[in-house]
Amino acid sequence: MTIHTFGEISDDIPTKYHLPLGSNIWAMFKEMGWEWLKYFFTEFGKTIFDLSTIRLNESIYTARDVVSGKIPENKADKTLTYAFFPVVLAIRSDLQQGIMKLLFGESADTTFLFIHDFKDGQALFALNTHLEDGIPVDWWVIKEDDEFFNRRHMKHGIKLKDIPKKSKNLDQAADRIIETLCDARNERTPEYNHSSYNIVVTWCSAGLNMVLETSSYETLGFMFDGITSKIAYKLKDYWFNWWPAPPMIGSFAYGGLGYKKKFMEMMAGLFTEHRQYLQPIEAEARPLIDELVPECISFMKNKWENKGMVMPYQSYERELPKSRDKKIYKNADQNPGLLETTFPDDPQARYKLEDLGLTFEEVLDGAYLDLTLDSRRKDVNPGVVISRKHGRYTEFVWKEYTEESMEKVKKRSSLTAAVAETGMDMGDITKMRRDFQYYKEE
Repeated sequence: MTIHTFGEISDDIPTKYHLPLGSNIWAMFKEMGWEWLKYFFTEFGKTIFDLSTIRLNESIYTARDVVSGKIPENKADKTLTYAFFPVVLAIRSDLQQGIMKLLFGESADTTFLFIHDFKDGQALFALNTHLEDGIPVDWWVIKEDDEFFNRRHMKHGIKLKDIPKKSKNLDQAADRIIETLCDARNERTPEYNHSSYNIVVTWCSAGLNMVLETSSYETLGFMFDGITSKIAYKLKDYWFNWWPAPPMIGSFAYGGLGYKKKFMEMMAGLFTEHRQYLQPIEAEARPLIDELVPECISFMKNKWENKGMVMPYQSYERELPKSRDKKIYKNADQNPGLLETTFPDDPQARYKLEDLGLTFEEVLDGAYLDLTLDSRRKDVNPGVVISRKHGRYTEFVWKEYTEESMEKVKKRSSLTAAVAETGMDMGDITKMRRDFQYYKEE
């Protein structure tokens, strides 16, 4: 089998030096080649509307059932869906509303915008969600061929679809995109014209790298690496950005690599209470993926069967290629290992499907595991599966959390733990946000 190398990638590709940061997209490139990735990104653009609709609808319906009490508290804390924002990261349903309010406030618009690696950053797709009290009340999408992408920035006259490639960096692009989308938002829903606005602008390669990831801990690592790629890894620009950065996210992102572990620990506490979640590919989405890019599911299956899944602590301690050293790239074709991500205790610490007593298809449905940063390979067995599947279709293996499980997550630092110690109600988001300010680079 041909192993494709770094030198094959054209220097005209703006994300060439970012790709090794994403172990999934980098592995697919090595196996399939650059021309296949180009095909992959194009086909993904054709299906992203359907995939996003499936994902967001389930999150919304589940949230409504939690708020109404249809899903009781003793089940909501074992039910996971994808977050309203960002849509690549899973969150426990009893935490969704509070965390969205904490990050974005009482009333907010959020946009997730993909830009194309092969078209100089031209916009590929945008998903916009309006949140009130932490719950989506309105959402809409802009497809690649949608006329809305031809809307122009009022001051600069640049078409929305061209803003990323006509801006000096992703932060400037995000700022201009928000200004353009705010104008449209205020025309469409003037009652929301005082709402805050947050956007993630992501290169397609970065977004797909996270879509292909099963482990919630690995996804958190990818998030940090993407939003710090310019500062921490000394690359020309970000692989994706979050603009303006929510206060907690910005504080960690602009702090550099020294804050990575704290970021992962805090976010894992907020989104999954420190436990590992094997994130699903929705059953309704799989036929679409199989029809256009069947290699995706095959890649994920081969990864499980040949390598296995890394433990949370391995994600926590993983080391990326030394991207600050430009000699690494010059020598990478002769020594491909220079661009590989490494994990401690690898491969012996990884676990496989049979260790969980699950099939690959069952893992694709999602599974919430009693595995934290303190867990090791010897702790993995079918008994760690707390629940299976996701959203309204969740199947509960555990009726209640064990004392041991609760003790494991209790000692892990997180914002929720800090709040609990003060006796503050998670619903009192105003107090929790009081000391935070959004960071905006001039």
